Amino acid sequence: MSKKEIYLEKAQAVIQEQSEKLEKLKARMKVEVADKKTQTLEKIEKLETKLNTAKLRIIEVSEAAEDAWEDLTERFDNLADEVGESLKKFFSK
Repeated sequence: MSKKEIYLEKAQAVIQEQSEKLEKLKARMKVEVADKKTQTLEKIEKLETKLNTAKLRIIEVSEAAEDAWEDLTERFDNLADEVGESLKKFFSK
């Protein structure tokens, strides 16, 4: 075997090794993206739940007797603040 053939064989082995590393990296990135997607969907579901609860609080306030509605506003205000802060955190990442 000539020096040239040995060099080419070695070069092919290096390329093969780097290709395998690249494929592993791509596979790992797919897993990381899927995990991030799952985490994001879970956060969105939690925010939707809070937002739906806030909508229910508004209905409670609108249907409350005139002397009782103010008692319900604190719960709504707290929930609205919580949703707002959660959204702010979500979009600041």
